[in-house]
Amino acid sequence: MNCKYLSKCLNGKLRCKLTKQQIILTQCTNCLKKQPRKNLAIKKRSNKLKKKEQERYSIFTNDMERCYHCGGKATDIHEVWGGSNRQRSMKYGLCVPLCRVCHSDEQIILKLRKELQSEYIKRYGEQKFIEIIGKKV
Repeated sequence: MNCKYLSKCLNGKLRCKLTKQQIILTQCTNCLKKQPRKNLAIKKRSNKLKKKEQERYSIFTNDMERCYHCGGKATDIHEVWGGSNRQRSMKYGLCVPLCRVCHSDEQIILKLRKELQSEYIKRYGEQKFIEIIGKKV
């Protein structure tokens, strides 16, 4: 389905927007006006999100230059709870600096989540944690 005139109908068959007929995929190769679809540009970050990312901090460590796990040079700031909780992680300081190796290791990330969750619960209480993140690891 590389042709920009080709679309799928509700019944699952292909339809050419140019000729307005149902077609078989092999028929589309004979089209003289076949043009490839243009890729859409990736959405850029908003200035508001960019500002939040620059102001990230950690309530667990003051040294944002060293890896929280191994002590090496930190290249990434990892939001411990990502996805829909990413901005909440940035807002409440649930971020830690990590080196590239530690940042890509899933076992280290899971260990950090458990460790930081227990630390946050000690400081602010379990109810506050559940209000912010919505679940426990």
